[in-house]
Amino acid sequence: MDLKSLSSEQRKELAVQLKEEERQEKERKQNETKVLQELTEEVIDKNIDDCLKVQGISNDFILKLFQEAETIITARAETYGNKKRDQDSHTLTKRDGSASIKLGWNVKPTFDGTETEGIAKIKEYMTSLTSDEENSKIMMEFLNEFLKTDMQGNYNPKQVRKLNEKRDTAKSQLFNDGMDIVEKAIIDIRTSQFVRGYKVVEFEPGVSKRFEFSFSIK
Repeated sequence: MDLKSLSSEQRKELAVQLKEEERQEKERKQNETKVLQELTEEVIDKNIDDCLKVQGISNDFILKLFQEAETIITARAETYGNKKRDQDSHTLTKRDGSASIKLGWNVKPTFDGTETEGIAKIKEYMTSLTSDEENSKIMMEFLNEFLKTDMQGNYNPKQVRKLNEKRDTAKSQLFNDGMDIVEKAIIDIRTSQFVRGYKVVEFEPGVSKRFEFSFSIK
């Protein structure tokens, strides 16, 4: 359409038409958004109580299993003449391997605040390196992989801990001193309890399938 060929009146009519189409399109989108939200809430209302019910059953089951396993864990240590250890997980497996349950705590490492002193020593070691090609590779690996920070400037305890494997590469007492401080600064915090495992189910002679399961509670 050539707008120049339209009269003033035709242009006004076209403007009104376009405005009306724009209004209708806006109204259509609003209606679609409203319907979508209604469907969303319908699905939530239909399933949320079942979600809570399943979570409750899962929580009760995990706590019950932990209590029952405590007797075995204690007896296991006594049977082998050991002190009961405060380890993060335990595994219970049938002798034939047809079923197994592992229960314990998910663990997240964090720092106690003194890690900066150790990292300062590690960085001091890095600045002491000569600028040859081999040392440059070491520096780039340490900076980009192990000492990389997040948006808030925090170090990742898991990654920094991996620097411990680089003692032989660094071959430096200064580096070792820094890593000793970092290692002591890392605290493993238990975040949630978990239960996972498997059972091998035989459907018919010679036909079996392994089913796995996993639950956790905070």
